[in-house]
Amino acid sequence: MIALYIILGILLLILLILLIRVQVFMQYSETVTLSVKVLFVKITLLPAKEKKKKPKKEKPKEPKQEQKKPKKEEKEKEKKPSYLSKLKEKKGLSGLLSLFTSLAKIAVGMLKSIFSHIVIKKMDVGIALSGEDASSVAVNYGRLCSVLYPAVNVIASVTVCKDYNVVVEPVFDPDKPTEVFADVHAYLRLIFVVAAAIKAAIKLLIVRIRL
Repeated sequence: MIALYIILGILLLILLILLIRVQVFMQYSETVTLSVKVLFVKITLLPAKEKKKKPKKEKPKEPKQEQKKPKKEEKEKEKKPSYLSKLKEKKGLSGLLSLFTSLAKIAVGMLKSIFSHIVIKKMDVGIALSGEDASSVAVNYGRLCSVLYPAVNVIASVTVCKDYNVVVEPVFDPDKPTEVFADVHAYLRLIFVVAAAIKAAIKLLIVRIRL
């Protein structure tokens, strides 16, 4: 009974760990600030802290030793053929193409599964677009909107996006520079990453058995 309780306790602990949220905070305003938070621990990834350079200690010069001449007669180790070369010999080029196609499908499916469980709590993007004259601002404004809004809509469709706000404002003042601001807060539970990885590993095993 004690062993059963220990096993159940370990399984419960693993489940609790997998249910932990990994939160990501990203801000951009001239510089990028990126941090990750797990439970109560927050780690800043960007900007990276500058490491203090320690003064190098000069090592005393050691007397040069006579280098031994390599032997002329050395046996070269035979390289074992890789899995891909074996597959090419067995199945030909079509076998390799089939493998790469299967790997691509598995990778895309894994990414889709992970992205579908990413929760975006907040995504604010603001751009004050400036230019030399009104005509250039208008042209660049149209180009930017035609790229930015569809991209944000794609992100919102493949994730669980609870709140997002995108604002692009033209600034008809050549003295003012273009300003960009972004503030994103998202999180993902570890259990979904592990589940997607296990699912992908099983598919890879099936593909290898079939080949």
